[in-house]
Amino acid sequence: MATTATNLRGTSSYADWFVDFLKKELAPYPGRGTIVARMVISATITMILIMTFRLPGGSIGPLYAFVISRENLLSSARSALVVVLSFAAGAAFIPIGARMFASTPLTHFAWEAVSLFIMFFLLRALRDFNVAVALVTVGTNASAIWYLPGPAETNLELTLWATLVPAVGALVTFAVEAVFHAFNKQDEVLSGLSTRWSAMESLLLSYANNEPVSHDIERRVAQLALVGAGSLRRRLTRSDYDSLYRVQMMAVVSLTARSIDLAAVIAQQKVELSTEERQRIRQLAAHIARIRECIVTKCKPETWSVPRNASSALRLLPDLERMVSLIPRVFEGSISLEPYQESGHEPTTQKKGIFVDDAFQNPEYIKFALTGCLAAMICYILYVSLAWRNLSTAIVTCLLTALSDIGSSRQKQLLRIVGALIGGFIFSMGAQVFILPYIDSIFGFSMLFAAITGIAAWVATSSPRLSYCGLQIAFAYFLVNLNEFTIQTSLGIARDRAVGVLLGIFVMWLVFERFHPKPAAQRMIEVFVENLRLLAQLVVKPGEANDPKSLARLRRLRDQIYQNFTIVNAQADAVPFETGAMRAPHLIAQQKIHRWQAQLRTFYLLEIPLVQFRIFGLHGEMSEPVRDVEHRFQQNCAIILNRMADCLIVQFGEKECTPPPRPELEKLIDSAVPAEEPTPYHRDKTMLAISRDIASLLEGLDDDMSAVPLFQEN
Repeated sequence: MATTATNLRGTSSYADWFVDFLKKELAPYPGRGTIVARMVISATITMILIMTFRLPGGSIGPLYAFVISRENLLSSARSALVVVLSFAAGAAFIPIGARMFASTPLTHFAWEAVSLFIMFFLLRALRDFNVAVALVTVGTNASAIWYLPGPAETNLELTLWATLVPAVGALVTFAVEAVFHAFNKQDEVLSGLSTRWSAMESLLLSYANNEPVSHDIERRVAQLALVGAGSLRRRLTRSDYDSLYRVQMMAVVSLTARSIDLAAVIAQQKVELSTEERQRIRQLAAHIARIRECIVTKCKPETWSVPRNASSALRLLPDLERMVSLIPRVFEGSISLEPYQESGHEPTTQKKGIFVDDAFQNPEYIKFALTGCLAAMICYILYVSLAWRNLSTAIVTCLLTALSDIGSSRQKQLLRIVGALIGGFIFSMGAQVFILPYIDSIFGFSMLFAAITGIAAWVATSSPRLSYCGLQIAFAYFLVNLNEFTIQTSLGIARDRAVGVLLGIFVMWLVFERFHPKPAAQRMIEVFVENLRLLAQLVVKPGEANDPKSLARLRRLRDQIYQNFTIVNAQADAVPFETGAMRAPHLIAQQKIHRWQAQLRTFYLLEIPLVQFRIFGLHGEMSEPVRDVEHRFQQNCAIILNRMADCLIVQFGEKECTPPPRPELEKLIDSAVPAEEPTPYHRDKTMLAISRDIASLLEGLDDDMSAVPLFQEN
């Protein structure tokens, strides 16, 4: 995401930041309206079916319009199928356990505790998110149903209904997606890339023509940077492209995402440009236009060289030029990299197995399950002791809250509380007081339902910094108005259910704050440092072509690096929501980590071809002098990466860091003399060119990190 200047002083700074944050998050972007419409249609049709056929416990059904995957029709079908199968498994497990343990109070209590522990553990250990959601839905509904007095036959019937209703929501959502994909033939990956390049081209042409950047262009670029490219990566991973083209396009998406981040920062600058600089910017805009045309028409973009050591009054313009110039190179080396494509793409999300790799080895999963179980059981004891049945929504809230990452970060808790207040009190109770008394038909109720669902869906399609609030708004509203197949007019029931949601949120915050007291900024820096060390391992220990175990370790290393990039971004987005005396310095560190993370991603992309060559390259493809320089170059890169990691750890302890002298990477590369003959050493110049780009990038990153301490402004 783009890094913009943040006012860190004064009491109004947080309010100013929050207003600007909401404006950017809620602004429209290409494709947002379509996604919201599909979510509203799916949820509304599910609601009509629930009301028409009088299905009890219908609050969870429409919620699946918010969680079913929408990357393509295949992923939607897979999500719906695993949801239905998960309901079937839960429907078999719950009655068996209840039959054995639910009749006696003591065993019933133990059964509730063990069931909740298993559900929290599965939230972290299951590989498929939709399966986790389905099992949580079945388990939480059952815990409330089997608490009721009455014949076991009635409880069993209600449990079966509770498994049917979410399945209806999943199937309706899939049907809506199938209809949409039948009429929409557009390639969303190419469309998303084209939109981003078009925005960058418009921005650059404004500078080239010596015109002020319009508010519309500035807003478009900032919004695209805010949204990021995660959805494009997911669609690309699940696309039906051939494997080589998918590898190439994954690199293009990453470079484009970094470019739009840089463009968002450039758009904030108001500077005077010389005639030469405007011509240089015009040429860059022309290169972007040609790339956009070639990618859409599937032709090969032309390469060009960026002037070395060329400065500009526009900060980050040289970085943007370098990013854009790397895009054609992705296709230029495609033939030579074809045998190595398996180790050169972004980690795939389609892995085998039900559980994650370390499900039964990582103690963090057990710790998380115990902590979550404690929070849910506190809620259970409260509402059972008070005989306050409608507070059972607290347990549902605990488990749905745990679907997102839980830490001591106030971001998630703030989003949950705000979402519960808006959905439970403002929308639900407000509708009961001012609107529902005047509605006497399913049509009127559907219009109200669609309007509120549309608001929740619009918020839910924001970036990860705000999207969970939309899900919480929908959850609180559905819980009050759809649990019976009638218009709910009792304010007492609405109040109790909304209070239950707030109780679950409060207890989860209290328990996890006690057992996970780590601020978001600390987690952000720790994972960033870990990634620096992992990248150092990547450059010096890539693996052996004939050793399957070595290649497996390499893939795991790359998966961990890629996962850490995502974690750093998520934690960085949570930092502005933190409070306390350290908020201002943590915001400064967050801005720097955002900038360094983008540069580190670029280093990672450039390093992959060198890793591939060292694993799979033939000995005769590089001359011995160049091979020796490349070996020393990789060793020095690892030294610099570890040096930066050590320095950040020292600075996080609020101490000064005096790093040892840095190896001169560019001088080392310049000392290599490639063979003049094109054969047999045809890799010399290619590898040296990539290494030179890496050297320039890594030395620039090291200079930036060493210039000013972590918590001080530049």
